[in-house]
Amino acid sequence: MSFLELAKKRYSCKRFKNTQITKEQLDYILECGRVAPTAKNVQPQRIHVINTEEGLKKMDEVTICRYNAPTVLIVCFSNNGIYTYPGTNTNSGSEDASIVATHMMLGAADIGVDSCWLNRFNP
Repeated sequence: MSFLELAKKRYSCKRFKNTQITKEQLDYILECGRVAPTAKNVQPQRIHVINTEEGLKKMDEVTICRYNAPTVLIVCFSNNGIYTYPGTNTNSGSEDASIVATHMMLGAADIGVDSCWLNRFNP
C-alpha cells in the first residue's frame, strides 16, 4: 500500500472494541514511534503504555476522550538533553512527541489497529 493509501485509511476511531491488541501489534506500533525523526535526533520522547484496569481508570479521570480504548499510549518527552532552539527557552519536545505519536498512529493503521489522538486533558 502506498503512503497516500495508508494516510487515507487512518482515521480517528471513537468507538473501540473491548479487545486488547496483541504484544506483536504493540511492539510494531512502538517501533514505529522509535524510528520517528526528532530534532537533532535527540529522541526525547517517553512512551507509557496504559492497559491495566487501574491505569485506564486514571486516564478516565483526566480525559473524557478515551472512548473505551483498551490500550492508551502516552507520548511525552524528557527535558534532559532536549534540543533547545538557539537564543530562546523554547525546545522541540512538543513537536518531537507529535511526530512520534503520528508515526505510531500511522503504524497502527498499517496493521489494522484503529487509533485516536486523545485530548481534553486536565493536567
